[in-house]
Amino acid sequence: MKILVYHQHFAPETVGTSTRAVEIVEYLSRRGHDVTVVTGLPCHTSTMRNGEVSRHQPRFENIAGARVHRVWTFGSARPDTFWRRMLTYGSFMITGGLKALFLRERFDVMVAISPLPNGIAAMVVSKLRGWPMMFDVCDIWPDCAIAVGMLQNKFLQRIAFWFERKVNTYARRIGVVTRGFITNLTDKGVPREKIRLLPDWVDLSVYDASLVDREAARQRWDLDGKFVASFLGNFGLLMGLEALMDTARVMQQRGHDDILFLFVGKGAALPMIEDRIKQDQLRNVRVMPYQPRELVPSLLAASDVLLVTYRKDPITLITTPSKIYEYMAIERPIVAGVEGVIGEILSEAGCGLISPTRNPEELADYILQVKAMEDKGDAMGHKGREYARQYFTFEKVSADYEQAVIETYQSGENRS
Repeated sequence: MKILVYHQHFAPETVGTSTRAVEIVEYLSRRGHDVTVVTGLPCHTSTMRNGEVSRHQPRFENIAGARVHRVWTFGSARPDTFWRRMLTYGSFMITGGLKALFLRERFDVMVAISPLPNGIAAMVVSKLRGWPMMFDVCDIWPDCAIAVGMLQNKFLQRIAFWFERKVNTYARRIGVVTRGFITNLTDKGVPREKIRLLPDWVDLSVYDASLVDREAARQRWDLDGKFVASFLGNFGLLMGLEALMDTARVMQQRGHDDILFLFVGKGAALPMIEDRIKQDQLRNVRVMPYQPRELVPSLLAASDVLLVTYRKDPITLITTPSKIYEYMAIERPIVAGVEGVIGEILSEAGCGLISPTRNPEELADYILQVKAMEDKGDAMGHKGREYARQYFTFEKVSADYEQAVIETYQSGENRS
């Protein structure tokens, strides 16, 4: 098939949806499909801020076996706001949409990857060119924008929900990254038969504890003599990291000085973490910046238990962060303060202990349980890896993704 992939972010950017797009495009190309990508110049806020990727990129090149067309898009290193985000999305809707519309080739299917503005532009192009469209939904818009406080105007919310209905009605197939999104969309009237679960994936050959020299890793990060409870990733406001800071305080008050809470990453909640360390005089909390991607597996394997929390919010109940799959793959037990889909997955896998109320006393008890019963922790870790092997490998998801693309094409044939 001739496939057109439409997404604002692509290599050399390394934000999550860019990595997803590149790996899927590479897979489809290997499978013999003729793939073209329309994308923007590097423009993600984190990309602009850290300067790791230049905006001076070729307007056309071959990447991952595909022909890649780049168009100008607005980008800013200044703090993210609703209107700056809309400038970024809106500029790509126009420049990317026009590029896709006037490509000389004809395509069998068009795949648009969220956010919603990408779906809107792709819907217009798909209608005008007669290419059946698949929409790959990595974030539920506008729900996510409302949840983080980015979209507060009620009139704009109504407009956004109207566009979401239009795109979801038009798309022949909709891919979603978590089962919670299926419920969200079907509650909005999307037929279940057009939705396909296409979660993020984990590379089990990379996240493999048997390949890590654990003692060397613990020495590298000065973790010897400590029982390490780690949280890795974005310190976002929806993460509910206050619960983990409360848990650290409880643990210190109980006198368990050998237990270290290790936070690795950055984000909007970092000032809160730093303030709580000073305010509560926490000696058992250490904060590290993001580590190079290749070091993450060894850092996870060097930990004794891995932590995840989320605030109670309609969007967090249906969201699954990809780091959960990495936690599971590395065979470490998980202690979680969560509800919703994350809790369901951890319970089904049998790889963690869950406090739906995020009670710090209960979370502290769970960490101590893992510490006291090493065999139980090892068993939970093993179950987590097996669950990841069954459901979250690239081999499984990529095959399902290709099938969804084929179904999109076939549904177009049936309508013609």
